[in-house]
Amino acid sequence: VEHSIYDKFVAALSARADKLRVGDPTNEKTEIGPLISRTHRDRVAGYVNIGKNEGATVSTKDKGTQFKQGFYMNPCVLSDVTPKMRVFQEEIFGPVVCVTPFKTEAEAIALANDSIYGLSGSLWTSDISRALRVTYAIKTGNMSVNSTTSVHLEAPFGGLRLSGLGRELGMQAMNLYSEVRNVFIKF
Repeated sequence: VEHSIYDKFVAALSARADKLRVGDPTNEKTEIGPLISRTHRDRVAGYVNIGKNEGATVSTKDKGTQFKQGFYMNPCVLSDVTPKMRVFQEEIFGPVVCVTPFKTEAEAIALANDSIYGLSGSLWTSDISRALRVTYAIKTGNMSVNSTTSVHLEAPFGGLRLSGLGRELGMQAMNLYSEVRNVFIKF
């Protein structure tokens, strides 16, 4: 997040995360359901602890859990995250967002590319020239601009580097189900 709005953004994001409704996924009012298993929930919670131990700040409220069954976890915003932290470098796959400030466009691009992963990203800007420049420079399989949705049925989805495997969705998905062969015959 751009340094000039960092504190205000973290406060607003944390306030919104604190209001998200965690609950039964069959209830239409639920915004966040349970994680898939106890192991997964414990792994994600472990990342929050790793972040805290490495100097990140938990900017959301610790509401505990109200559920006796299921593997629920409240959303967590980790702020003051630096590129050297594991929570910055590793894929968490849970209701945790890490927030890191930047001062320049070049620094933002460098931060985004400072990872062995590159599944998906989201850029928010009112400057279309910047959007084109930055989305081209960030090495990720999917990017969205001014949206949190980079997955569309008609477009290929997959990451770069150590994220994702192949391409799903779109016409490129057919390659996942095909094995190309070459036969040469000389008479």
